[in-house]
Amino acid sequence: MTNNNKLAFLILRIGIGVLFTIFGIMKIAGGAGTWEFLGGTLKIMGITFWPAVWGFLATMAEFLGGIALITGFFVRPAAIALLLTMVVATLFKITSGAPFAEISYPLTMLLVTIFFALNKGIAPKE
Repeated sequence: MTNNNKLAFLILRIGIGVLFTIFGIMKIAGGAGTWEFLGGTLKIMGITFWPAVWGFLATMAEFLGGIALITGFFVRPAAIALLLTMVVATLFKITSGAPFAEISYPLTMLLVTIFFALNKGIAPKE
């Protein structure tokens, strides 16, 4: 593996981590109303209880998962939590009839979190 590939993986992990952290901070700042809305999106999967709790957990997945990606610690568990969050976000956007431009962000993040869950965000060994 060349140093360029290792650098590319590092930049990807940190860049995606920064984005998740920023979005997590925004959702933390939104407070209980935001968390209840986020948790309420689980109704598409038949889960209607404790929406604020689920929303808070999704918020923490984004915030703490972003920090994990930035630091490189606990990347795989963080990626799995982020993956679950992005599955719900993508399904919610699709079922709400959003245009593809709005579906593309959570879908892209879903694909990237699959990569991190499988590879721990590091370049594969030769």
